[in-house]
This record gives sequence, C-alpha cells and structure tokens, in this order.
Amino acid sequence: MAKSAKTASAPKSFKSYALNKCLIGYGVVNGIINAAIFAAINAGAPDAMFGMHDIVHDIAFTGLLLGMLLFACVVPLTRMDLRHGRFSLPTPGQGTFALMPGSYVGSLFATGAIALVAMTGLSAVASLFLPAAGISVTAMMLLKGVLCALGGAIAGWCTLSFVVRAQQQADAVAAAMAARTAEAAA
Repeated sequence: MAKSAKTASAPKSFKSYALNKCLIGYGVVNGIINAAIFAAINAGAPDAMFGMHDIVHDIAFTGLLLGMLLFACVVPLTRMDLRHGRFSLPTPGQGTFALMPGSYVGSLFATGAIALVAMTGLSAVASLFLPAAGISVTAMMLLKGVLCALGGAIAGWCTLSFVVRAQQQADAVAAAMAARTAEAAA
C-alpha cells in the first residue's frame, strides 16, 4: 500500500481559530492547570479556609501572572500558526485588534492588567455569594479553575489581537512599499 501524501488543509477562519484557542486551549486547559497547581500548593493544609480577602488577593495575583505568561508563550505560537497558514487574518479595520498597544512590552503589560482586572472583579463578585466563614481548599480550587479559565480566554483574545494587529500593520507596510516600487519602476 502506498502512503498517501499529507494534504494541506484550508486555513481556519480567524473566528474559528480564536474560539478554539481562547475557549479550549487558553481557557479550559489554563483553568485545569491553575486549579491543579493550587491543589498541590495547598495539599498540606486541607482544612484551610479562604475568606473574601484571600480569594480576591490570590485571584488578582494569579490574573496578572496568567495574563503576562500566557502572552509571552502564545505570541510566538500564534505567529508560527499564521506562518504555517493554520488560520486566515480577518479583514483589516474590523474587530477590536487596534485596541491593543502596538509594542510587544506594552501589550504584554496590557494583557496582564486586563486579566488582573477581569479576574479580580469576577472574584470579588463571586466572593459576595460565598459563605462569610470562607470556603474550603476544594471550593477555592474549583473557583480558581473557573476564574482562570475565564481569565485565560480573555488574555488569549488580547494576545491574538496583538498578533493580528502586528501582522495587518506589516502587510499594510509591505503593500505600500510594493506600490511605491511599482510607481518608481513605471
């Protein structure tokens, strides 16, 4: 039997790519990983209780780190996916892409800040509905997993937005240079 050649598949639309990556890869997987890390860190104190201050403080710190680390890891992976044609860019001028800062460092900090604010706000709201005595390690682990999944999805969207904006700007510059070269040659 002859082996069939690997056929190149058509690139996914940006919307499909972003939903898959943000909801599953950066969302659900991130939530599971952060919940597991929290459980491992607190394995020695199974009777610990977490009050509102503890919850908000822990989630805020996690949000900042999650946003910045996810950005640093995902930018090169997204650029690689784009180079390999795994998704197509959206039409320039559409979407929220222009809201991200143009610089890598600016977007890194913006993504961390956005994840921090989103996760802190969500944890503060969630803690209002929790018992006044606090919650157990298991309940905190579940809450952290859910909030990290949401924060990861938000940070993932910010990261993809940065990559899309940068690529659209690079494409616009290349098109302008090609047009200028064509005018000079004519």
